[in-house]
Amino acid sequence: MGKVNVTIVGTINPEGKEQLSHYIEKVGDLYKKVNAKPVNKFKVTKPLIGEYTPNIVSIMEFPDMDSLNAVFESQAYKELIPYREKAFAKLEAYISE
Repeated sequence: MGKVNVTIVGTINPEGKEQLSHYIEKVGDLYKKVNAKPVNKFKVTKPLIGEYTPNIVSIMEFPDMDSLNAVFESQAYKELIPYREKAFAKLEAYISE
């Protein structure tokens, strides 16, 4: 198995800044445990195609699918879901291998 990228597309909830800070800190800790690395992060300025305009796009690289699953299927991540739901008005994530 080779490297796996996760592309995260989100709209931040302006009323969830505390939850966003907590979520980002704790998810970052989980990423570090599996040696996931940020590829890049972008602020979206305007849409080119479509009507959805997220605030952010982030790409993370995981060593393999097992390491990705170790994060997103963990109990620690499941405990962060309420923070995630308050931090983002909309959040999508896509896996590319």
